[in-house]
Amino acid sequence: MRVSKEFKVGLLVVLGLLLLFVGVNFLKGGSLFGEDRIYYTKFSNSQGLQVSNEVQLNGLKIGQVKSVGLHPDYPDTILVSYTIDNKELQIPTGSQIELISSDILGTKALDLRLNQMAVNGFYESGDTLFGSIEQSIEQQINEQILPLKKKTEELIGSVDAIILSVGAFWDTSAAYTIDESLYEVRDAIGTFADLADNLSILITKETDMVTKILKDVSAVTDNLASKSEEISETIDNIASISATLADSSDIKGVINETKNTLAGLNELLAEINTGDGTLGQLIQTDTLHTELVETNQALQELLNAMQANPENFVHFSLFGRKKQGVPLTPAEEKELKEILDEHPD
Repeated sequence: MRVSKEFKVGLLVVLGLLLLFVGVNFLKGGSLFGEDRIYYTKFSNSQGLQVSNEVQLNGLKIGQVKSVGLHPDYPDTILVSYTIDNKELQIPTGSQIELISSDILGTKALDLRLNQMAVNGFYESGDTLFGSIEQSIEQQINEQILPLKKKTEELIGSVDAIILSVGAFWDTSAAYTIDESLYEVRDAIGTFADLADNLSILITKETDMVTKILKDVSAVTDNLASKSEEISETIDNIASISATLADSSDIKGVINETKNTLAGLNELLAEINTGDGTLGQLIQTDTLHTELVETNQALQELLNAMQANPENFVHFSLFGRKKQGVPLTPAEEKELKEILDEHPD
C-alpha cells in the first residue's frame, strides 16, 4: 500500500501539535504522563513567582510551580499550585512551604520545610500546605540600614549643636583664657621635668646605699641559711620540753596545789577585809592601838615619877633604919614589878 504525501504531511502536523502541547505542559510544570502529585499553598503576595519555578528541598529540585493566580474565594490571596516529582517523598503534616529567592538575581522558588515530628500522618495530593514569605534582600537591608541611618542623623544633629556651642564660646576672652591655660600647662611640664631630674640625681646618689643594704640583707640571709640546722634543733628541743612539761603529772599536781593554795589565801584575805577573826579585827579596828598608846602614856608618867622621887618607890637603909615612904598596895607593887621586868635598864 502506497502512502500519499498528503497523509505524511498530516501525520507530521499532528505529531508536531502533540509535541507542542506536551512541551508547553512541561514548561508549565506538568508531567509528561500526568502522574505528578499536586499541592497548593496560599500567599499574601507572589513576590514575582512564575510558572515553572523550582520547588526545592534543602537546595535540591523536587518539583516545579504549575500555576500562580488569585484564589477563587479570596481575591486578595494568591493561590499557587505546584507538583512534586519524587514519588517516594512523603510530606509530614505540619510541613511548610516558604517563598524564597533562590539566587542573588532574585529568582523565586518554593522551599519545602519538612516537619520532623510526623505524628499526624502525611499530606496527600491535592492538600494545601501552610505558606510563608522570606524577607527580601531589600527588606533585610532596610532593617540593617534604617537603625544606622537614624543613629547617624542623631549624631549629625549632636555634632551641629557642639559646633554651634563652640562657635558661640570662641570669642576673645575665651581665646585669652585658653592661652593662659596652655602657658600653665607648659610651666607644669617644665616643673615635672625638673622633678624628674632631681629624682634621677637622688637615685644616683643613693645607689651605693641601696647596694650596701642589699649586700647586708644577702649576708643575713646566708647566715640564716647556715644556721638553719641549729635553729631546727632548737625548735625540736623546745617542742620536746613542751611535750615533757605537758605530759608530766608532777607539774599538773603542783599547778593544782598552787590553785588550791591561792584559793585558800583569797578566802583568808576576804575574811581579813571583812574583819572576821583575830587578825581581821586587829587590822580593821584601832582598839589595840588605843590601848597601847594609853599604856605607853601611863608607863611614861610612872617612869617620870620614879625619876623625880625614887625614895617613894624604893626603901633601903645601910644601918638598918627604915625610911618611911609612900606605902603601896599589893596590886600596885605587882604592876610596878611587871614594869621593871619589861624595862630592866
